Amino acid sequence: MNENELKKLVLVFAKYNIKIEHTGLMITQINQQAATLDAGTYMPDQMVELICKFMQTQIIKDMWNL
Repeated sequence: MNENELKKLVLVFAKYNIKIEHTGLMITQINQQAATLDAGTYMPDQMVELICKFMQTQIIKDMWNL
């Protein structure tokens, strides 16, 4: 991915109320959860899948903590 693609990705995920923060190509937070993901090492579709997996893990964790 390049930085322009990452900015588009951030906008798309915002539609689904998933907030992604980044510095350059480094994703630093997903929905206020710390993350360290170098978007430059992924294709856009791979990054979407990885962020979805990250969210899935957080949802499962939250379910077990209820």
